[in-house]
Amino acid sequence: KIKNSASLHQFALTDSKTPLTSFMYRLSEAPGLQFFKNVLFVASPQDGYAPFYSARVEVHAKSLRDPKHGSVHLAMVNNLMRPLQDNNVNVVRFEVHFNVQGTGFDGTIKRAAHIMLLESLPFIRHFISMNRDYFE
Repeated sequence: KIKNSASLHQFALTDSKTPLTSFMYRLSEAPGLQFFKNVLFVASPQDGYAPFYSARVEVHAKSLRDPKHGSVHLAMVNNLMRPLQDNNVNVVRFEVHFNVQGTGFDGTIKRAAHIMLLESLPFIRHFISMNRDYFE
C-alpha cells in the first residue's frame, strides 16, 4: 500500500509524465510563503525519508549531478526562495538531532526521527517555546 501511495509519487516527482508538471513542482510555483514574516525550515540529518537539504530547501551538489531531476530541484529551490528574498522574509534553518536508539517498531532510527519531527508534541512545544519570537 505505502509503496504506491499518491504522496510518495508526488514527493518523487513521478505523479506526472514530466517532473515539471508534477504536483510538487507546481506547488513550488504557488504563491504563499512570501506573506509570512518568518519562514522556518526544520530538518534532521537523522531523517531517512526527507533528505536533509530538501527539507531545508537548499541546493545540494548531489542533486545537481542528478541528470533526471537536478535541474528540476534547482528550479524548485529557486521557486520557493526567490519570493522570500524579494519580500525580505526572514528565513531560518534549524538542524535537529534526536536521542533515538535501536530499531523498535518504527523500523529504523531514520523513520523514528522523521516521525518525531512531525508528531512529537514535546518536541513541537519545546521548539515553539525556544523560538517564540518567530511566532509573534
